Amino acid sequence: MDTASDRPASDRPEDRPEDRPDGAATPSDHTEDEHAEYVESEEETFPEDMPEEDAPEQLSDPTLSELLAGSARGDQPSFATFYEATSDVVYGLALLMHADAEGAQDSTLAVYHQLWDQAEERAQDLRLQSQASELLTDEHAADEVDPENAYRPTEYELVLEWLIPLAHQIMVERFREGVATPITLSAVPPEQGGGVAGLPEEIIEDIDSLSDSQTQALALSYLAGGTHQQVAEAVGAAVPAVKSRLRDGMTRMHAQRTTRESELDPILRAAVTKRDVERSGAVNRNFTEDIGSDVEHGLLVELAEIHALDAIDTRERALLDEAALTADEATSRAWDTRVLAARRTLAEIFTAHPVVPPSHLLDEVLHNLSDQEVGMGMVESISSHTEEAPKREPLMKRWMILTGLAVVVLAAVLLIWGFTAGQDIEATADGDPEARVTEGIELSQGGTARAVMSSAEDVGYVDFSEVGELEGDDTYQLWLMPHETGQPSSLGNFTAEELEEEVVTVDGISSHRALQITVEDIRGVERPMGETVAEVQLRERITDGPQYGGSPEDEEQN
Repeated sequence: MDTASDRPASDRPEDRPEDRPDGAATPSDHTEDEHAEYVESEEETFPEDMPEEDAPEQLSDPTLSELLAGSARGDQPSFATFYEATSDVVYGLALLMHADAEGAQDSTLAVYHQLWDQAEERAQDLRLQSQASELLTDEHAADEVDPENAYRPTEYELVLEWLIPLAHQIMVERFREGVATPITLSAVPPEQGGGVAGLPEEIIEDIDSLSDSQTQALALSYLAGGTHQQVAEAVGAAVPAVKSRLRDGMTRMHAQRTTRESELDPILRAAVTKRDVERSGAVNRNFTEDIGSDVEHGLLVELAEIHALDAIDTRERALLDEAALTADEATSRAWDTRVLAARRTLAEIFTAHPVVPPSHLLDEVLHNLSDQEVGMGMVESISSHTEEAPKREPLMKRWMILTGLAVVVLAAVLLIWGFTAGQDIEATADGDPEARVTEGIELSQGGTARAVMSSAEDVGYVDFSEVGELEGDDTYQLWLMPHETGQPSSLGNFTAEELEEEVVTVDGISSHRALQITVEDIRGVERPMGETVAEVQLRERITDGPQYGGSPEDEEQN
């Protein structure tokens, strides 16, 4: 991972402390001569006549994890050193997200106050997440062509994978509570050039691979702290489409990282496949308006990027966390891989521009701690980048480390009951004896469709067969068409083969007029632009068969 610690000194602020290494993630990368000079300089700080028994032991620098663990024991010098080593990336992120520097400083303080107040819990979180990250990376690295040379994160990078999501979530909550003001961003309509107005220049290059709609969704959620519902309202799009843009935007940013020859991260390679990239662009895998319904429909893993982006509210976060915790091992592993891939990519992008916070911030942090005297000379004697810890063999996966076992078992029973009692849409529609079945719906490009619609259960599905192949890069795009008002909602782009493989399900058919299939030469267009090859009515109408636009009311009038 190309993080703040790995970049050359020219990329860093000029006011970075001199004792921070410029070109290495940890002091373990120093040469032996440099290390010897460091040890000699430390020895020169003690008077020659100091009694041997009074001289402090020469110990290796603590790791960042050890510093946080020391903070959990109430050791303020350890906490101050952890702050010195990490505050530039937290403050740099805060400056990108906030409307003003004062708000960024207040949110940075809030992050470190929470770290101190919850140091024991946070130290355990860091330890468990680091173990899970190492284990998952090793498992995926074993599948690489050259496992020994596959990328593995340093101790500092493991800390960033944990710290940046925590800091981001705290800042987003402050936005939503109204105690901080996010950066002012606005979506620019396509006719005015598209994209986002007010985007920080520092990250423009990192997201230039995204479409305008993906850039809007990611910026308004990650930087401005909006939920996916708020983003949908801001850009005038359907909620399922915004979920798709958030996931697909992260997929493209992952793919951009995997193309770097020097970066062979097995987590990213496992999370992003060629098929994902090719299909990226409004393919929502039948996302619904509600996160809970998506989980019930088996789309938990597809929501991993939305979770990592904090584009959800507190209730939705708890629902996804519970679902991931109680899912089967394969689903949990896929979820962890996708969340971790998103966090690594976001950490790389949003820690690439660290800014050392004003010196008074540390004083303010320490002022609100206990009455224990903090010896700043003691803090300064510890290297602000700490030695990388030897890699520990993880004992258990994160999702196997449970507290309150009885509660978790109960939650699992309830969740399993929810799955078995609920939303297999095909089975539900087929089980309705009064469901409307329409056979032989013809597609103008070749092929047929079979539709089953249950008004009583408000669900339905469409199954395609022998779909005609399209020329060039053209794809079939599926749309849920509204009644009188509202915008169409894209269900994604499909090749003929993919459309034959998919059973397109619709939950809440009463909310839509028809399922429309068009041929588009550009993936992910916002509105139907190409030829309509078929339209499947979702509610009862006089005639069945292929329909080409118009509304039921229009046809009844004719």
